[in-house]
Amino acid sequence: MDWQWPEVDALESQEKWNEAKSFLLKNWQQDPTDVKVTIRLGFFCWYLLVEEVPLGVGNVDLDELATILIQATNFGLANLKDHEEFLWIFGYMISLFPYYFGDYEDWEEKGKLMLRRTHELCPDEPVYQYSYISSLTSDDVELKNGFQQLKTVLEDRFQGKGLLSEYFTSIWQNWQGI
Repeated sequence: MDWQWPEVDALESQEKWNEAKSFLLKNWQQDPTDVKVTIRLGFFCWYLLVEEVPLGVGNVDLDELATILIQATNFGLANLKDHEEFLWIFGYMISLFPYYFGDYEDWEEKGKLMLRRTHELCPDEPVYQYSYISSLTSDDVELKNGFQQLKTVLEDRFQGKGLLSEYFTSIWQNWQGI
């Protein structure tokens, strides 16, 4: 999937959070079945909630972002439950910070199940495989075995300049530091 979206990427790069939110929400309301739109909207809300302080998003209604995140998540779970990109990105977000979605233990398990389902759908995809394995183990040696491939795959997959692309091209470095 081409994650580049020049209008959103520009707004996010300029830290025009409210304008980016409005643009994404408008596009999602027009076509919620567009997987890219659902993922970009959900990720945007999640990222601003998670990185509120470092990003300095004081002028953004965080309660509204939390509500939109839950709406996009519930819509995706009902309508995109077999789409590997939705399962992977939302499973990843949920497994990292389940409390943004509801009951911690329930959502943590749901996130892991989504990562497992993604791996089942695409067992040879290194990012899905690595995400699933990392949700199950804390074995640093096993995790480090996937780093070589991840950097290339992530940089190829996420070529845009928005939050989503920048985040996923940088996480391999975080994983590498485990």
